[in-house]
Amino acid sequence: MESIALHALIVAGSGVLLCSCAPTMDITRILDAPVYRSEDYIVYTLPGETTPGALAERFLGDKNKSWMITEANPDVSFSPGRSIVIPLKYKNKGGIYEGGFQTIPILTYHRFSDTCTSPLCVPARVFDQQMRYLKENGYHVVTPEDLLAFLEYRRGLPKKSVLITMDDGYRSVYKIAYPILKKYGFTATVFIYTSFVGVSNMAITWKQLRKLKAEGFTIGSHTLSHADLTKKKDGETENDFLARVTKELVESKKIIDRKLKQDTFSFAYPYGRYDQMTSQIVREAGYKVAMSVRRGGNPFFADPLSLKRDQILKRDLRTFKSRLRTFNNLCLK
Repeated sequence: MESIALHALIVAGSGVLLCSCAPTMDITRILDAPVYRSEDYIVYTLPGETTPGALAERFLGDKNKSWMITEANPDVSFSPGRSIVIPLKYKNKGGIYEGGFQTIPILTYHRFSDTCTSPLCVPARVFDQQMRYLKENGYHVVTPEDLLAFLEYRRGLPKKSVLITMDDGYRSVYKIAYPILKKYGFTATVFIYTSFVGVSNMAITWKQLRKLKAEGFTIGSHTLSHADLTKKKDGETENDFLARVTKELVESKKIIDRKLKQDTFSFAYPYGRYDQMTSQIVREAGYKVAMSVRRGGNPFFADPLSLKRDQILKRDLRTFKSRLRTFNNLCLK
């Protein structure tokens, strides 16, 4: 990077000298302009104090792409006079390297409280500790839309990417998890089964879901009634079973689409269970990503309709860290 930047600076410097006699020269504009630009990257000398986010917003049109600049300039302080590289394209869309490939862990939560007795409940202080660990260790929380673009080989993701999901639609997601996530600048994906929304003080409301959506959260479907989509009811015919599964998937999407004015494309299988028939109906219903609770990460070649997730059931930080595997070591030479 230094040799590229130095060469570009020499070329740019020559240009400034040749034009130095021009009486209308705006020297401030020259110093604030890229010193080198190609189709792939910009070399830029920082004229003053700035941040990767501000640079990403200016040159890439999206402050959320600041990670591209940070990863291209490791261990660099963004101080005045420093020359940096700004990539204009995703360098490695699939996250493939000689030593292995990138995987995206998906974390799964259910409900939160100050004190918990069930493993499906995470104490507020534990969740705060986990989110603080992500923030302090450079993890980027991505959305299902980001993940889908990665799976379709359209977009690269930060090396330390993680997706946070919350199943069922408990009100504690809004009351407890949301303020903690907001404190660290994170969002999450909330999977709801629509018959549960607003039915009691334990359930999230549509108003709260609209607020979360406005804050950048993704709202996905978890069916109408949290039914096991792989299991027939007693005495149920094959046709009746197929019709019921289709209704659970199609009608829940319609309700969420109408209530939140969106095109719902994310789905979580109740109990994490699915089979070939279920996945096919999920696809036909219009979902683009669907998630199980089978443990493991998700490389770019994973099936978007059978994504793996890790349920956060234990509360110690060591176990939590073990769920954050973002790279699969494998010799690809």
